[in-house]
Parts: sequence; C-alpha cells; structure tokens
Amino acid sequence: MAEDVESVPDITTQKQLIQAQIGKTMVKGQTWYLIDSKWFKSFKHYVGMDDAWDTSSGTDSHPGPIDNNPLFNDDGSGSIKENLVDELDYVLVPSESWDLLVQWYGTVDHNTAISRQVVENGVFVKHCKVEVYLLELRLCKDFNLENEIRHKFSKIDTVGHVGKTMRKLYEIPDEVETRIWYCCAPNEFNELTKEESTVQDSGLCQNQLLVIETRSEDGSWNHQTKKSTRFNPYSYPTENRSAPGLCGLCNLGNTCFMNSVLQCMSNCPPITKYFLNEEHLNELNEENPLGMKGEIAKAFGDLIKVMWSGRYSYTMPHNFKLQVGRFAPQFSGYQQHDSQELLTFLLDGLHEDLNRIKKKPYIELQDASGRPDKDVAKEAWDNYRKRNDSVIVDFFHGLLKSTVVCPDCSKVSVTFDPFCYLSLPLPTKKERALEVLLFHCDAAQKPTRYTVIVPKKGLIRDLVTNVGRLSSIHPDNLIVTEVTRSHFHKFYTNKDALEKIDDKDVIYIYEMPVQNDTHVILPVCLWESSPKLGFSHEQLFGDPLLIAAPRKGCTYDVLYQLVLHKLQRCLRMPDDNSSWWNTKTRRILNGDLTLSEDLPSDENDRSCSDSSDCNGELIQRRLFSFYLVTSGADCSQDIVKIHNDGNPLPFPTLEHMGQSFIAAKWVPRDRDQVFYDQSLEDIKDDQSTKSNLQTLKLKDCIELYTTREKLGADDAWYCPTCKKHQQATKKFDLWCLPRILIIHLKRFVYNRYHRDKVDRMVQYPVRGLNMSDYVINKSHLQAVYDLIGVCNHYGGLGGGHYTAFCQNQSDHKWYLFDDNCVSEIKEQAVVSSAAYVLFYMRRDSYDE
Repeated sequence: MAEDVESVPDITTQKQLIQAQIGKTMVKGQTWYLIDSKWFKSFKHYVGMDDAWDTSSGTDSHPGPIDNNPLFNDDGSGSIKENLVDELDYVLVPSESWDLLVQWYGTVDHNTAISRQVVENGVFVKHCKVEVYLLELRLCKDFNLENEIRHKFSKIDTVGHVGKTMRKLYEIPDEVETRIWYCCAPNEFNELTKEESTVQDSGLCQNQLLVIETRSEDGSWNHQTKKSTRFNPYSYPTENRSAPGLCGLCNLGNTCFMNSVLQCMSNCPPITKYFLNEEHLNELNEENPLGMKGEIAKAFGDLIKVMWSGRYSYTMPHNFKLQVGRFAPQFSGYQQHDSQELLTFLLDGLHEDLNRIKKKPYIELQDASGRPDKDVAKEAWDNYRKRNDSVIVDFFHGLLKSTVVCPDCSKVSVTFDPFCYLSLPLPTKKERALEVLLFHCDAAQKPTRYTVIVPKKGLIRDLVTNVGRLSSIHPDNLIVTEVTRSHFHKFYTNKDALEKIDDKDVIYIYEMPVQNDTHVILPVCLWESSPKLGFSHEQLFGDPLLIAAPRKGCTYDVLYQLVLHKLQRCLRMPDDNSSWWNTKTRRILNGDLTLSEDLPSDENDRSCSDSSDCNGELIQRRLFSFYLVTSGADCSQDIVKIHNDGNPLPFPTLEHMGQSFIAAKWVPRDRDQVFYDQSLEDIKDDQSTKSNLQTLKLKDCIELYTTREKLGADDAWYCPTCKKHQQATKKFDLWCLPRILIIHLKRFVYNRYHRDKVDRMVQYPVRGLNMSDYVINKSHLQAVYDLIGVCNHYGGLGGGHYTAFCQNQSDHKWYLFDDNCVSEIKEQAVVSSAAYVLFYMRRDSYDE
C-alpha cells in the first residue's frame, strides 16, 4: 500500500534519492529487486530522470502502482518468464530503492515483489551480479527415476548443501551413509566429492540429473564404477547413433547461443583437423598471461573429439561451459547471451592459449608518413605476427586499412589493423514495421492483423492513418490501445509518439463511432469470478471490448445486449428450450451503485429484467453481470456492483475513465458452457504491406561497411597536429582476407537510450562469394568463398533461440543443429532472415 500523500516527497526529491541508490556497486549477499522496465521508464519520465524521452508529444503522467505482471508467467505459478533481459524487460534496483518506490506508489497486487540475491561469479576473476534465475536440477534416489524431484539451487550453494537438501527431500536418516553422482553424459556418472565446492564450480547445469545413493546395510554400494550401463536417464543408447560431426549439444539452460557457435566452429575443416590430430597439445601456451592457462583450448579440443567420434548422437558440453564461466564470468550463468560475443571470446581465448610466441617482443609502431600502402601493410602484418602466431591467426585473421582525415588541418592517418571477423552494419530505414490487430465495428467480422509501415519518429496519428488506408476506415474512427493480460493497459492519443510502443507490446485497434453527444465509448473486460477470491487481473480472459453506448438512456439491459452483441463470435448458446436458461432470483433494493460485499456469491450473477419484485419467479439466466472496477494509486481495487433498477447508468466518458473499466463477471460453469475463445484462430491476416520490407543483399552491407563516415562526438579522433579531438572522417578498406571469413550481421542495434533488432532479410550466396571487388590490395590472391556455416537467431532482442546450419565436410550435405537435435536440410533453406553470423571458407583452403 502507498503512503499517505502528505508523506510522499516531491518528484525532485524522489529523483535524487533513486538516482543516488541505483548507481551503487553490487556487493555479495545484497538483495536487489526486479521492476518491469516499462513501469520504471514511466517513473523516470514522471520525475525527470529520462532526458531522452520526447516530452513534446507526451504528458508527465503519474506512473501508477508498480506493475510487475508482464514479468510473470501466465500460468499463475508465480514464476517469472524465461529469457528476461536486464534493462530491456526489467531493471534492477537495490532493496532501499524498492522500499521507497513501494511507499510512494504501491503495487498492483501483493505478489509483485521479485527479490534476488547478489552472488559472486568467476574463479580467477570475481564479478558480482544479481542471480535472476536459480538453477533447477533433477534429483533422484538410488538411480530410480520414478522418485525424481525437481529442485532449484543457487549457483553459490555448496555440494554439501545440495546433499543435505536431497537427504531432507528423500527423508534419509542421518546414520545412513550417502554419496552424490551427477550425470555428465548418457550412461556416464561422476561423483561429487568436494562438499565445499559450489554448484557453479562443479559445472552443474540446468536440468542436470543428480543421484543420491545410499549404502546398503551390508556396506555395499549399488553403483560401483563411474560408468554405468545399467542406468540410462535418457532411455536410449547413444553409441553408433550418428556420423562423425553430426553430434548435437544439449542445452544446459539457455546455452543455445553457445551451442550454435560451437557447431559452426566444429564444421571449419582446418580447425577440426588441427584438434582431431591433437596438434593443440603440442602448442599449448599455459604461461601466457593473456591466455586461459590452456584450459579453453583443451576443453574445446576434448569436445571436438567427442563430436567427431561418431559414437554419440549428442553430448553435454558441461566442461567447456565450466571453463568459459571460469575465465569469462559474464557467461557463467544460465541466461541467454549474444552468440557473437561468445565467438569473440572463444577465438581470442583459443588464440592466446595456442600462441606460439612465448615471449612477446616490444615493438614501437611507426606512422605511415606517406609511404606506399604495400610497405606499411607488410610492416604492420609482420609486426603483428611477431607477437601473435597461432592456428587462429593462420586461418581467421585478416588485415584492414583505416584512413582518418582531420576536418580542420586535413591531416591523414593511415593504419593497418588485424581483424578476425567483419561486423557489417545493416542499412537502417527511417521506418519500422508494427503488427496490430484491428477489431471491426461489425462484431460478426473477424479481426484483421496488419503489419503496418510507420515512421520511427512518427506519432500515433501516422499509425491510424496507415491502418485507415489499408482497411478503408476513416482514421477518426480508430482507437489505438495496448492490451496486457486481457485488459487495457493504455489508450493512445493521436499526439503520442510511436516510440512509446515497444516491439513486444500487443497493440489492438478498435473501429468505433466518433464519441459525441449521442454515444460514449466504454471499456469492458471479461472476468471469471472465483467463489473464494475477490477481483484480480489474473481472472480476466478473452479480448477486452470497447462498447459504443448511448449517452442517454443506457440502462442495464441496453448495456447487456450491447456486450452480448460484441461477443457473438465467441458464444455457443444452448437451445432456447434448454432448462439451463431458467433460474430463480430476488429483487435488488439497494439502489443504483452499491459497494459489493457478497462478490463471490452466485446471486450477483442473476438479476431481474425490470425493477419489480421477482422473488421466486423463473426468469431467463444472464451470462454475466456488471461491475465497475477502479484501480487506486495505492494498489487497491475498488469494486462496485452495477444493479439493474431500470434507470440509465451514469458512466463517465472514455477520456475520464482513467484506471476504471466495466467488468462483465462470469461464473466458471457459465463460461465453460457458452464461451468459446477464438482470439488466436479467428483472425484474418493482411499481407499487403510486408512486401514493402525490401530484401537486402550482402554486398549492400559490405559497401556500407567500406563507406566513408563522420565520427560522432563520443568517438572523436585525437589529431596530433591540431592537438585536440576532432570529429574526423573515417574509412575502412579490406587489404588482406583470411582463409576462413566470419561475417557478423549487426542485427542488434544499441545506443544509450534504445535497443532494437533488425529482422530484415539479407540475401547471401551459398557458393561463390567473390570478395575481390572489395579488396584494394592488387596483389591479393583469389578471394572466392563458399559458405560452410550459419549461426541463426530467432525471436526478439536478448532472448529468442539460436540454431546453426552447417555443411558436413565428409558428405558435403547441410544440417540443422538445434541443440541436441541434428537433421538434414536442403541447401536452399540455408539462406534465411534469421542469419546472424556467417562462416565462409576460401576455395583454396579446403586442402590445408
């Protein structure tokens, strides 16, 4: 509950208090809270913390009570959704900030708080972060899967704590000796012997199976060795299940980003050959301070040998995941990450672990000073190879020419820098595509889904204008809303900025008559009541309605018939002669609007058709009854029953409804009897605008990458002649290309205030990518490439799912690697709008 208004400080004080607290450094053991990012954005706008918000088209509206409902699963379990992304879906605030915000604004319900502990990640490099997701493990006793229990643990819980928990869950007496095994591969178990080791250090992963084994009274153990053929938790044998290289990788808990990268790297023939021949063992550089003590290279080599053994249809990359988490704490948890960032770490880690240079010499860089490019490039490459010499450099590294020109003194700086992948920008458009659902005024007509092209910096007016043009409906008759969990979250005005609509928002547009002296627009939601509970948003169902009710003479019966008419597509009425329609009721005498004290009662779901006393009479059953629901700023719900006394109903207009709406209350048996939800299947799709999203070609991205650009103020270049930072012009040119060319399509766009994903289709060749036209080095060798792997990303920013398309070097067929599942695909399926990272191999490199 929110505090009294008198105790709430002014917005300037609120801003100062929250700003001071959210910038604090996390400390192990602290409690932080998750807050829905959309609510927090509204709060920042309200108190003036968000300078990037376009206030010219909005108002400083009160954010209302804290609403974390978008973060929870819809199944009522109280668990949060998977793959939530920090700052995109939620923000993290310390407990002090949470307490203040609850005091000032309240919460929509009493289950809103989502508290999490700060834990310390990493072995060699310590890094504190909030553990948003606990690790769920499968537990069983004495290798009997019939008694399996699922339980969640923190990654900082010790093996000893896990053991005590399992003993308690299975009610094992203290005097009975036990030991714990973890399943590391099908039919293979290792014992957890170090009780002080943490779950993280032990390499345990999401959904991993742990077995607590009890010693028999005769002193014997059932499980005598580390490997067992008597127990298979995956219910099928795994040997002789696949050809070499066609080995899936189990998802250890949101690790598809890692699996997709490993599959692409595994299908680079020279790299696979290098590790299968165990050449890496002779080139380990365990003393390199920039490396990972050889652990990354050894873990990767071990995994490659398993994947290419031909013995397994899938394997668990748990040891590789453990080593990555030890040296790069940002990857230590079980949240989704960017596959390209993992690829960058892997290439750099393998290079430093396998660097043939044991002692790097100091080399002083020389300025180009007008020398020919050929000489400067050779010098730069030779100097680089004196400090960096590994199998990764041999196959993945190339050379870029960078030219920077000062706008004041025309000083030209030319440098040649190595690269291991090209990050190509996707040409951005000033438009965006919004998916909306249009509900027609004719209730019998199916809703229509439109994909509408609108200006990124436009207004809601632009959206309704385009929808009106596509649907032949006048824009003045369209009302734009955001719907969350079967109720209206927000009503937009024509002056609102389109930037306020996130890509993940559910936008409903309603065709309605213009509100005037004769009609008023009323929001109506469907509510399934519970005999034991009062009102909650979780009980709402179906699509919310907008009703054009007569401003004068709208009685209870009139409103009931209007709502019934709007629901006609969703109702399956019993026969008119059915006894289901008849019921008994009694007259309501206590006026027009009365506070409901008997909310769960069935009596509230029957009413007489007029104001006469119908006590004991048989009347026709109503499907629902009406309540006026108003959400208070202190998270309270004011529920007012609307009685049928034959008088006109005094409803406010839509613009004055605020947080109020009319709830059409159903009892469960009536809903089950007549309501048929068609919200997902009874929709008409309009495809007319999708053709406007033009397809890009890979060459367009390469040309944009090599186009001269002006540096931004945050990326200014220091001019040695002017002795100050300048917004110079910069241009990249390709000088020398590697044998394996990795192309990263920059689909994820980040800046200080906004994050977005570009889903545009990029056409890329499977065979014959000729890069010669883009190489300025005239003496460069043949630069024709063939595609060997694609890392795909499906879904939205920060979450979604990663897969890989890879060409097997043995049979030259293409396969889809989707975590542990591997299946053959046709070559034409390899080119898709999900492509994120492309792996090309130069044609003269196949025999190396």
